[in-house]
Amino acid sequence: MKRVGFILGSKNITPLEFWVGVEEGNLLQMDDFVFVKCSIGNTEVKYYGVVVEVYKYWEGVQNVFETQLAKQGVIPVNVAYIARVNTTRIEPEYLVPPSPGDEVFLAEGEEYQKAIYADQMKEKIPAGITRSGNVVYINYHFLNGKEGAHVNISGMSGVATKTSYALFLLYSIIKKSSEKNIHGIIFNVKGKDLLWIDKENKDMSQEDRQMFMRMGLDAKPFSDVIFYVPPDPKDFTKPSSERMDEKVVPFRWSMRDFAEEGLLKFMFAEGDEGMSNLHFVIDRVMNRLYQLAKDSPYGRLINDYGSDMENLDDLEGIFLKALEEREIDRSSKLYRDWFGSAEPTTVRAFMRRFQRAKEKIKHLVGGTESVPIEWEKFKVSVIDISSLHNIAKMFVVGSVLKKLFKEKEDRASPYPKVFVLLDELNKYAPREGWSPIKDVLLEIAERGRSLGVLLIGAQQTASEVEKRIVANSAVRVLGRIDSAEVQSKEYDFLTGNLKIRAMMLKKGTMIIHQPDIPTPVVVRFPKPPWATRKEEVKEEVPDVFSNFDT
Repeated sequence: MKRVGFILGSKNITPLEFWVGVEEGNLLQMDDFVFVKCSIGNTEVKYYGVVVEVYKYWEGVQNVFETQLAKQGVIPVNVAYIARVNTTRIEPEYLVPPSPGDEVFLAEGEEYQKAIYADQMKEKIPAGITRSGNVVYINYHFLNGKEGAHVNISGMSGVATKTSYALFLLYSIIKKSSEKNIHGIIFNVKGKDLLWIDKENKDMSQEDRQMFMRMGLDAKPFSDVIFYVPPDPKDFTKPSSERMDEKVVPFRWSMRDFAEEGLLKFMFAEGDEGMSNLHFVIDRVMNRLYQLAKDSPYGRLINDYGSDMENLDDLEGIFLKALEEREIDRSSKLYRDWFGSAEPTTVRAFMRRFQRAKEKIKHLVGGTESVPIEWEKFKVSVIDISSLHNIAKMFVVGSVLKKLFKEKEDRASPYPKVFVLLDELNKYAPREGWSPIKDVLLEIAERGRSLGVLLIGAQQTASEVEKRIVANSAVRVLGRIDSAEVQSKEYDFLTGNLKIRAMMLKKGTMIIHQPDIPTPVVVRFPKPPWATRKEEVKEEVPDVFSNFDT
């Protein structure tokens, strides 16, 4: 045990907080874990805690200019080096303070494990490394749904490394979980950063490799990965992507699946929260499409006139025909079948939005054959939507998550577990306004735990995300954040000076708050061993001798 100091008697001591006088020759910095041993009656009690503030000052200096005199050796002074510690654990739990003068030791090895409750975690997932080099863990039972579920990550764009940390955490879960039947669905919402995560990063440093080793992780890229990308608008069988190989597949929905799965509503995901009449029309049209799908031969969608609807243009044609008949005959059966009792003005409002959305997603829907997201066939499925318009992004996210949740509901089993990684939650589940995607994400947040659908969500500002989604996240992670956002009540879990520190965090540094540890912990995590852009891909040298007999 390394003694670093003693408990000060000149400061108030409570069971939850105490001050340490750091002895000469020792180093104690913020985020270090320490412990104190003291006797209460005949019982030895240990207090574990984390250093949250560190101070140095001269004892013997009172006036401003005496500092200069002390520096010149005119006034005798002593350097006071003190640290404030927040208690994380007391064993056994006697809620009385330790005593002045009690020895303070650096928490290492088994004592460190107790300080962060790692000794009570039945399954530990490496989540980063402290400033002093100790591994910080997350209790997997608060990730996989057993005791809690979901992770929420906040931070400024470009400097908070939200997506990087989310990927690192997913990698750690896949490698360290005892549940081997785990899958990941990753939405690539911006840039092309995630199209190369199965390739080795040629620029990875030795320091980052050592961080992976310290956490017991192999510094290797993701394996068993499939990449789903939008189809080429000119040839739906070809992918529209900068990466073109056998692992890249263009996704697409047939008209039959579009109708049967009720995907029309995801074309209307931007606003319109106050138009209840419009929602009536959307629901009516969805019901009509579903009925047509049920009445049609397998794989086809037959319209009211017995013809195939092969794309969204054909569907639009039916809508226009119904409006035309309504102008001639107020009791038009075609109009009533599709729009019920809705007024033509409401239907025209529906048509304007449908036509706008149709232009953004028409290359994603059509024909008789779907190319679905088959997430169970691979360990990790990356869905690239970065090049799509916002309307198309919302359509894809909503459609994929709705089908995933329905599949898991039908099984009534949490296995296999699937972790969904989605950035920009503030767009897909905004606090204000209506969105069909928000409804799906709320279902995942509130009921996904029991079904094995687990969300790793990220956003710049948690204050703009539906509060129930944030509140249902057992683990909160924070990168650098701006001064206005950090004052929101969503960050009240940041104690002491952590709100100030959150505005100064460097890339690769995060604050983690989880149920097991009563105080947030600051961690660093390594740069990835997988490539995040094409330029980082390490060239694969073919084995030219593999065809020769030995």
